[in-house]
Amino acid sequence: MPRPRFLILFLGVLLSGVLLCQRGATAENPRLVTLASSGKARQRIVVAADASERVRQAAATLARYLERMSGAPFAVASGDGKSGVAVGLPKHFPTLTADLPGLDAKGTPDPTRTEDYRLRSHPQGLHLLGASELAVEHAVWDLLHRLGYRQFFPGAAWEVVPKTPDLRIAVDAVEHPAFYSRRIWYGFGTWDYNAQPYAEWCARNRVTSGIHLNTGHAYDGILSRNRAIFDAHPEYLGLLGGVRKSTKFCIGNPSLRQLVVEDALTQLRQKPEAHSVSLDPSDGGGWCECDRCAALGSVTDRALTLANQVAEAANKEIGPRYVGMYAYSQHSPPPGIRVHPRVVISVATAFISGGFSVDQLLDGWRKQGATLGIREYYSVNTWDRDLPGQSRGSNLTYLKTSLPHFHQQGARFLSSESSDNWGPNGLGYYLAARMLWDVNEADRLDALKEDFLKKAFGPAREPMARFYTLIDGASQPLLSDDLIGRMYRALSEARQRTDDAAIRARIADLVQYTRYVDLYQAYTTATGAARQSAFEALIRHAYRMRKTMLVHTLALYRDLHRRDKSVTIPADCAYNVPEGKNPWKSSEPFTEAELRTLLAQGIERHPLLDFTPVAFGRDLQPADRLGLPEKPVGSTGLYSRGKRSYYTWVTDPTQPLKLTVRAGLVYGSRGPAKLALYPAAETLGQAVADAEVPPDKAEHSITLKTTFTGLHRIEVTDAAAGTAVTWPEGMPVTLQSSPDAREDFHGRFTLYFYVPRGTKTVGGYSSGLGTLVNGSGKEVHTFTREAGYFSVPVGPGEDGKLWQFRHGTGQRLLMTVPPYLARSPRELLLPAEVIERDSRP
Repeated sequence: MPRPRFLILFLGVLLSGVLLCQRGATAENPRLVTLASSGKARQRIVVAADASERVRQAAATLARYLERMSGAPFAVASGDGKSGVAVGLPKHFPTLTADLPGLDAKGTPDPTRTEDYRLRSHPQGLHLLGASELAVEHAVWDLLHRLGYRQFFPGAAWEVVPKTPDLRIAVDAVEHPAFYSRRIWYGFGTWDYNAQPYAEWCARNRVTSGIHLNTGHAYDGILSRNRAIFDAHPEYLGLLGGVRKSTKFCIGNPSLRQLVVEDALTQLRQKPEAHSVSLDPSDGGGWCECDRCAALGSVTDRALTLANQVAEAANKEIGPRYVGMYAYSQHSPPPGIRVHPRVVISVATAFISGGFSVDQLLDGWRKQGATLGIREYYSVNTWDRDLPGQSRGSNLTYLKTSLPHFHQQGARFLSSESSDNWGPNGLGYYLAARMLWDVNEADRLDALKEDFLKKAFGPAREPMARFYTLIDGASQPLLSDDLIGRMYRALSEARQRTDDAAIRARIADLVQYTRYVDLYQAYTTATGAARQSAFEALIRHAYRMRKTMLVHTLALYRDLHRRDKSVTIPADCAYNVPEGKNPWKSSEPFTEAELRTLLAQGIERHPLLDFTPVAFGRDLQPADRLGLPEKPVGSTGLYSRGKRSYYTWVTDPTQPLKLTVRAGLVYGSRGPAKLALYPAAETLGQAVADAEVPPDKAEHSITLKTTFTGLHRIEVTDAAAGTAVTWPEGMPVTLQSSPDAREDFHGRFTLYFYVPRGTKTVGGYSSGLGTLVNGSGKEVHTFTREAGYFSVPVGPGEDGKLWQFRHGTGQRLLMTVPPYLARSPRELLLPAEVIERDSRP
């Protein structure tokens, strides 16, 4: 629900140091209070005589930072809070108005209100009153934020403490978090260098939670804690192939359910402060095959039956408690039974089975009464390897749209797997933290980004704005010499614009990050002995820069070689061998000379694009007017994954489109492949036909009918399960493959494209092997493993012809010619303006 919003008038004037903030109107305008002027404290920090140590520490923190900002020491003393800056719980200051009841309608403590706090200024001081000790800490950091303080990323380098001798503020606000549980956590955990800075960042940006929601896979833990009972009762384990062995349990067994209930109650009694217990199933498949479990219904219904029973018992015998469970994998589909109101279902945004979208899952679970959460993936190191723009956490547009949307759908808990990779994702994590507390901050995202650029980089703001645009996931950056070269150039210009030591330290961190990206590109494109050397250089650099926290060194060091069997880590160089005994480990700081060298050499080694991209229209038509010669029919590879669009042309709508489809080629558990037919002439953009194909790897014939002529688009979606589509030879079918419509081919492909008359260069982006063949059938370029842009001159007489990508793998994104690929000339569709121009005599 929307939280109360009041007027907080902030006027930031550097010369006078007067700081005010505006956040909406109250019944009465907030009163201005002077905290410091002319470098002297005008208020003292007040705590109650019976305040806890944690509250006193929060007050001391406030005093310390106000002194750092104004240069004036602030005293901390006991008092009634009528004057001074009162810091504490409402009970500490009974004469002050807090408007923080913290109770539900029945008078029961409401855990969703434990983080509420009030900031209220008056002529004699300021109130910082929190519903809990955690809320008091939130109030302190919020006040400091309103006064200009920032902790953008973890670590001292990314802390911004403004210096001003005058501190004034007018504020009257009651704050309440949009999401009750807000977690941005490291998938590979913390190491010796990052645990404390990470915890500090979470506290200073209110990414801690009044409700700790346990949602991790729980069945294995239940089994481990009750091993003797399971040994005595093997019938409690799930039945697979006639054997009782699965940790998915025999949930149809009432005695098993009672055991799980007692285990949960024991956990809650041992930790009375715990808000929740997890009942999420163990990972993977292996659900019980017995008749009693089948009688419970779907896999989801079985898991939910167990969670419901625990929630019922816990809330009856312990008191208000939550039971956490994911909607994930085989238990992601919505249930056929009601959900206990204290069971929180966190819908996963990946690894969904049954062919459902995230919105469909949210809707289905909500209709059964679920309290909703989100299990997000802002960064998974094994997916993105800390590269620019490869994760959701780096995509500012995704964050801006998804968080308000999830909240509007009813989600009030969010837990996101992430990484210690603040180089590519730091700005995204910071902005997500702001929106997790207040989803309305999404409307201010541009202002928040501008605030980051100005406060973190000052006079270097402009080149750093270009840097962060380059690595924004919304722009889908392609790993290439051009990208790395532009990153180096932006950082070099930024360094030249400032002598400020704090700003230069941040730029230095990002220079080290860019060097990491540089080394990663070199590693992934190397082979043989050179690959091992490149891998060693990568790990050495990642370890040396680890304290910047811009790449997740622990994850890279532990995992990268396990998935790449072409490289090894010697025993004495392993991640757990300490520095001093490990020749790969050095914590020597990068010197100024080294940073200059990294920039200079990086710029020299990474040239920018030598061609200008050309835009083409999307009004496609058959290319037969060009009189292209017949060519051998090629192939589109083995299958597509995720979403693919096929463009086709309908001359006679009485003849339906007949396709052969095989689905589930990679995963058989993610639901059917879905096909939809969209005519270009359908003014509302709606599909006129659709079909589903089961994920059984078998061939299925489907028919799509239309009443329209002309251009149509066939959209295939399959939750990345793998789908192969074939069509009759000669039927016009074309794929678009460009930076804004990227095809990733799986398996070898041979496809044709057209080079218009007058074209001087065939340019684009490639990743994967293969050759480029010109219109005369001559191989003019060989693609290697190295991902990047390619540029091939068009020789005399080679324009106005079909060229070919032969025996390719990976991606081919065309940027100077129409980005449309087909198996043969008869199947090729091209932009109307290209056909019209090139078909003229």
